[in-house]
Amino acid sequence: MSTQESIKQFDDYIKRLVQELHLEDEEKREVEEEWTQHLYDHFSVLQKQGIEKMEAIRTVLDQFGDIQMIQTEVNQSYPSAIKSQTQKESVIGIICIIASLVGPMILIGAHFQPYFISASLIALVFAYLVHRFIAKRQSDWRLSVIGIITIYIFFLQLFTRMYGTSLSLEIYGGHLFSLDWNRLTGSSGLFEFVTLHMLWYVIIAMQFITSNNYIPVWKRILNSSFQYWVMLLIGVFLARFQSSAEWSVLFINVFLLYAFLQHTISIKGITIFSQKVSRMFYRQSL
Repeated sequence: MSTQESIKQFDDYIKRLVQELHLEDEEKREVEEEWTQHLYDHFSVLQKQGIEKMEAIRTVLDQFGDIQMIQTEVNQSYPSAIKSQTQKESVIGIICIIASLVGPMILIGAHFQPYFISASLIALVFAYLVHRFIAKRQSDWRLSVIGIITIYIFFLQLFTRMYGTSLSLEIYGGHLFSLDWNRLTGSSGLFEFVTLHMLWYVIIAMQFITSNNYIPVWKRILNSSFQYWVMLLIGVFLARFQSSAEWSVLFINVFLLYAFLQHTISIKGITIFSQKVSRMFYRQSL
């Protein structure tokens, strides 16, 4: 049996193991990479000890454990994962709703209207569905590169029409970074050329800060960037079908904020914050 055949046995074992796990697709990929690496490392150690390949393969798989038993153990802990994900979505939703309520009043001096809530709620539902079933499904870095380039060209053309002038190299460079509040916001809310890039820079920076031992940082940058830009693209498309210009602006801003927060708010961070709040209230109750 060749080394390639033995590797295929490991891959088949891991795929069968991961297939029935009640995890998000991204979590499944991380688990698959971690466990596959563990099998290969163990196999390499046995080979160096002079154990025959077939025996080493059987030993590695036997010691790793029964597939059904491992699946049961992992799935029993999944409710906590669901709770954490629900907390993250709730925090993002609350931030988006609050931003939709105060944003128009701060940016353009608009008085509160009921559609500030209804439009943002509808946009949130669409944003969640798009992120959950479209943006997160794509994990191939090659497709991410193609998608980012294609979508970015579309946005260059879109802002060329919005500003009524072609983006020369000098003008384009001047729109890549700014801390001027008047350039970061406008009648379209946060949907400004400079702001889109500023938020994108933060998302990229978060990939360097966030630790992940199984997915290289450059892959995470590409995948998160693709998710960000594809969310904006679909948000712009859906905003065109809204009943008024006000609804369209709220719709695209909710999509923008949702896409940004998905990559800047972590479940770990929410957990740490909630634990600190719980300890604070506990001390006060004593």
